[in-house]
Amino acid sequence: MAISDLDQLADTFSGASAEILAAILDQSADCIKVIGPEGTVDYMNRNGQCAMEIDDFCAVAGQLWSALWPEDSRGLIEGAMAAAREGRVTRVEAFCPTAKGTPRWWDVSVSPLRRADGRVDGYIATSRDITERVQQIQLRDAVSSEMRHRLRNNYVVVGSLLSAYARGKPEHEEFAREMTQRLTSLGIAQTMLAEPHTDCTLATLVPALLEPYSTPDCPLVIGALPDTALDQGGVDALALVLGELACNSTKHGALSATGRVDVTATLDDGVIHLRWSERSDRAVVGHDRDGGQGLRLMKRVLASQRGDIALHWDGQGLDALVTMTVA
Repeated sequence: MAISDLDQLADTFSGASAEILAAILDQSADCIKVIGPEGTVDYMNRNGQCAMEIDDFCAVAGQLWSALWPEDSRGLIEGAMAAAREGRVTRVEAFCPTAKGTPRWWDVSVSPLRRADGRVDGYIATSRDITERVQQIQLRDAVSSEMRHRLRNNYVVVGSLLSAYARGKPEHEEFAREMTQRLTSLGIAQTMLAEPHTDCTLATLVPALLEPYSTPDCPLVIGALPDTALDQGGVDALALVLGELACNSTKHGALSATGRVDVTATLDDGVIHLRWSERSDRAVVGHDRDGGQGLRLMKRVLASQRGDIALHWDGQGLDALVTMTVA
């Protein structure tokens, strides 16, 4: 719409009665409110009253708008009002039951209501009912949490079955032990994201995965790590990769001898660079500790996260550079 069209529209409605303006606002399915300069509810459209299950507007007229919200949501509304007083338009999502106690979630926007000369007469607050969407998200999170719980239990059950099957069979015990260690790493990774909306960061995941491997003869020293949030794919990939490096080291490297393992990481342009460095008094006699299967596994899972792993050997140990994209 051109400026001239807006001017014409303003001229058309400049003399409109309150009834006509109310009828226009009632065309919106949203809850539209005029909030006075002091934060009081001065007007609410008819559809808004229906959405909030308010039978008589007089019951809320003149009350502080923020006081109509439950305590847990009040800070969000007060913050939105503070931003509007500074001339900014703010949008928040908050919970507020209706006047009759029906639980509802709202997408709320607040903006200053200005005169032509720039003076602020009050504020326009628009609330849209998003309860159905929020409930769908909550249901999805509940199902996801239950599936993670069952998956963790399955890791434990499978590990126990492998150990029981291999017991007394030396040709199978090593395989069962390796698989159980991998399943344990995956179980830890699942636990890190067990609660809905809980962020798992690199700084919390790496110690949880690696500290159990540290020994008095070979400390596993975890250095600086960025506090970078990881999604489920990133958590699972690092759990497998770090578990693989640690398992190999306990069989053939520093963690089975006298030495030291250092792990550090940086974040550069959305890419994690994690460095694993191990040195020991045991000479390196082979670069493919398990026939290359472990390296292929690590490369495959990291490729799914737009990452890779590079290994560099010297006479007394291994340096590994793990990269993974997080943004």
